[in-house]
Amino acid sequence: MSRVYLIALYRSVGAGTAIGIMEALAILAAEPMVRVPFVTSIVLAMALPDSEPAQPRAIIGGHMLSCLGGFMALYTVGPGETSSAIAVGLATLLMMATRTLHPPAGIDAFLVASYGLTIDWVFNPVLIGAVLLTGFALAWRWGERRMFSAPDRAAAPQLWSTERIRKLKQLWRAHP
Repeated sequence: MSRVYLIALYRSVGAGTAIGIMEALAILAAEPMVRVPFVTSIVLAMALPDSEPAQPRAIIGGHMLSCLGGFMALYTVGPGETSSAIAVGLATLLMMATRTLHPPAGIDAFLVASYGLTIDWVFNPVLIGAVLLTGFALAWRWGERRMFSAPDRAAAPQLWSTERIRKLKQLWRAHP
């Protein structure tokens, strides 16, 4: 099996493990799974660990700013569909303006504005979950770096761009 596929498998196991931990913690906290906004964040952080949206600043900042956008819309318009649309737009603007874009975090603004969630929800499960996810992703990434070489990791499925392809070629030339 190619090293690239082993890295993809390693990342997939990490995502499944993180989801299992999230489910267990939600059960322990008696938090309905529908209100735990981390499934897509976990997939992004584990599958594309080197991407900007998967960095700690984006995960934690994105979720917090998305909640802020949700509360801004909720307190201005009230709960409902219009409020949730405005909230997601505000969350996107806030994340882009602060360079903390984490697309999965948009669900926080949607949930706050749609359901009129309280500020307590921001701390538990959002802040606690974002910090736990970041810690897990960093630990899993550390394990990946210990098990696989830089060229192999760079060749693993990523967000491809011309710049990324150029860097990959340089890595392969440096490590034949």
